[in-house]
Amino acid sequence: MKITKQDLEKIGRFTKKEMSPDELYVFSLILCDNDIDRDGEKFTADSLEKLASLIIGKTGIFDHNMSSKDQIARIFDAKVTRAENRLTADGETYVFLSAKAYMLKNEKNRDLISEIEAGIKKETSVGCSVKSIKCSVCGRDIRSGACAHKKGEIYDGKKCCHLLCDPEDAYEWSFVAVPAQRNAGIVKAFTPAAAADRELEEYRAELKSGVISNAASLIPQTGRELINKICDSLHLAELRELRNSLKKDAERNSPLCIQLASPEKAEKETNSEYII
Repeated sequence: MKITKQDLEKIGRFTKKEMSPDELYVFSLILCDNDIDRDGEKFTADSLEKLASLIIGKTGIFDHNMSSKDQIARIFDAKVTRAENRLTADGETYVFLSAKAYMLKNEKNRDLISEIEAGIKKETSVGCSVKSIKCSVCGRDIRSGACAHKKGEIYDGKKCCHLLCDPEDAYEWSFVAVPAQRNAGIVKAFTPAAAADRELEEYRAELKSGVISNAASLIPQTGRELINKICDSLHLAELRELRNSLKKDAERNSPLCIQLASPEKAEKETNSEYII
């Protein structure tokens, strides 16, 4: 991808020195959209607009691993686009958030750049938090307990989903194997239904593996068979929340993990944080 003068000016906001085009590798990616994802959730168009400003300057890592050694790239530009000729699963005009990111063109990144160019490393995922998650049918915040509608069910001809509203922060974006949002990635691709079903099963297996591995260290007295049954009874969103919660507990209990989060951060509701 050709690096323009405008690109260099925007990248310059984050570098300590003036960089030349020969030192940098720039690529475009789709971060997220307003279509219903694998967890039965979706960003609203307004949320994407706000997320566009929050994501600029955020670092790119691998598999949402919050470690500085995994920092590989940084977003320097982002925009929201409406695709007037395409509709979402619930009948709205398709809207997506795209971005430009840069990384160093050096020996360390040579293999990753080759994998990006070859289309091997392409799927991405965003880590962010939102103020509210609302039911698309009744508009109530699902955390209030007042909503009885179920994700995926049809009400008055429209599929129910959870709306991710009013983003508060964007933490990072990651290269992942199976993103929650089907269209997120460096290369825009639309997956056939059969392939999407396979990816869904792979995503569930990935979440389940995370639950089992973290549960083994936190509650070793609990049998693997029982953990398997619990995982099989959960919806994807519940399974992901359990995986993330156990992972945080495991990292907190590890003597090698230094926790610097403020008390206010620690007291946030866990279901307000989303990796999309």
